[in-house]
Amino acid sequence: MICQICSAGIVIGLGLSRWLNVDDSISGLWIGALLLTISFWTNDWIFKKREKKPKIFLLIILSLYWISTIAYLYGTNILNDYCLKIFGLNRLVFGSLSGIIATGIALMVENILRRKGNGKALFSYQKVILPIGLLVILSFIFNNICK
Repeated sequence: MICQICSAGIVIGLGLSRWLNVDDSISGLWIGALLLTISFWTNDWIFKKREKKPKIFLLIILSLYWISTIAYLYGTNILNDYCLKIFGLNRLVFGSLSGIIATGIALMVENILRRKGNGKALFSYQKVILPIGLLVILSFIFNNICK
């Protein structure tokens, strides 16, 4: 699960990226992170009474959110065929998939660190710093690659 402060940071980053006319791959990175966050929240809300939440439903929820987001972006002509592509994918699509993967990796690393600390964070704001930090690092990498 990702915290609300982290989600707010993702939303702020996404809003700033569109306002500052940042490359679509970077915007997509933050969109993907936000979709994963919302998927975790939805999965927790649906299975709030259960201690163990089925992971397959998280994947289904994430897929539905991602497909509906891409469909909306395509319908509003934000996803067009005229932009440069990364690995044959539209920049927003590539970025969103990268954001989902990066945020998932950051959350797995956070869980590993928490287990090493016997259920406690090894450093202050660990749950916020890891996902946001990885997204910021990837944003800088994407910015240098996509120039």
